[in-house]
Amino acid sequence: SASTDTLPEPIENVKMRQAITPLENIRWVNLGYSLIAQGKLAVVIMAGGQGTRLGSSAPKGCYDICLPSKKSLFQLQAEKIRRIQQLAAMAYYATKSIRNKMHVYIMTSPMTHEETRKHFESSNYFGLDPEQVHFFQQGTMPCLTSEGKLILEAPSKIARSPDGNGGLFTALLDSGCIDHMKSVGVQCVDVNCVDNALVKVADPMFNGYCWELSAECGCRTLAKGSPLEKVGVFVKAGTGIAVREYSEMPTNEMHAITETGRLKYNWSNICMHHFSVSFMQEIANAMRASDMYHVAHKKIPSRDGSVQGIKLEQFIFDHFPLARRVALLEVNRSEEFAPVKNAPNEDKPDSPETARAAVLKLHKGWIEAAGGVVKISKGSPDGLEVSPLLSYGGEGLDHLCYRKTFRSAYDVMLQGLAPMHIYKAAAAKSLQSGVDQSTNPFRAVTDLFNRTISDLIH
Repeated sequence: SASTDTLPEPIENVKMRQAITPLENIRWVNLGYSLIAQGKLAVVIMAGGQGTRLGSSAPKGCYDICLPSKKSLFQLQAEKIRRIQQLAAMAYYATKSIRNKMHVYIMTSPMTHEETRKHFESSNYFGLDPEQVHFFQQGTMPCLTSEGKLILEAPSKIARSPDGNGGLFTALLDSGCIDHMKSVGVQCVDVNCVDNALVKVADPMFNGYCWELSAECGCRTLAKGSPLEKVGVFVKAGTGIAVREYSEMPTNEMHAITETGRLKYNWSNICMHHFSVSFMQEIANAMRASDMYHVAHKKIPSRDGSVQGIKLEQFIFDHFPLARRVALLEVNRSEEFAPVKNAPNEDKPDSPETARAAVLKLHKGWIEAAGGVVKISKGSPDGLEVSPLLSYGGEGLDHLCYRKTFRSAYDVMLQGLAPMHIYKAAAAKSLQSGVDQSTNPFRAVTDLFNRTISDLIH
């Protein structure tokens, strides 16, 4: 482990949730809406991994965490994008028609590229316009023995593996995606990993906050759950920031407390970022000129069977110290972070079961805050699912849920699959009865998305 005299200082400039004023909230959300509505913000989804640890050979984004709707991780993201486009158009242009569809760039790998494309094509892109979805492949690096010799996968074929999530920047540049972004007016991107079931894709508040600060690099961050939680933490470096890996932190520093009683190294990296397009190009050029790689000791398939070897990887945060302006925003774990890393049925954290439970619990909170009652029968999952097409962050549910009881985790109305006249009738009834949202304890969140579904369907 690293010695304390070489340990960088912890970051201090995190915008904490309780410090966000109502005025900042409204300002940043509207800024985010304007970026989306004008086509200045794009989404980048890192989806190069296979679901090997989940017991699946398919791309991880195709994985179904067994939500009642059976939607894949890709479908959840696509539907959130459709909804936030709609909300942004209503907020910025006061119209249902989406003038500038948000471009979505999906990073695959040689092992997942074709299957990912087919997953989208066979599902009609989950309602997105095929013209707004762009697939590009991350690069690969040769695999080596511990002595530094090449490993052969076949007699005349070198074993290769993906170059890590840091390969994002050179892959965007080499594939022509950065040039495409410039040509269509995209100025910044919201980056996330496909395996986060709770991700707020293109969150207007986060991206509006980063835009207001003219941040080249923005990061959503979580306060550590415990001193020894196995996560990398943000530290100061250069003009920007860096990430110090868990394995590089001395134990005594992980337990260190500040005067305010908070952990000294408190802010963890959850790989949810905002980048300016120009900064991504700068990182790509820096990576081309760099020969810095991280070494991962892994089992590697070879012509002689599985052998112990070395994979060379780059990490997305390797060049964050180059950033001249950074923005860090604290997010709520229960609302935004439910990664799917570990196999099902093994009683481990970050599994399909824990991610599914987090989604159902969050959506149950939305329904109750909108005046509904959730009474799921025993033996069923605790909670229920709301389609992203109906609500992005809890908004627009009052007239559908007020004084109604929901007894199933899968409700046709909450999936957006009931006949349209039912939604129109519910909206009209709520206007007549004057359902008052001002007493709604969830109003702090619904204020972010001040257009209800009744605005969108009239």
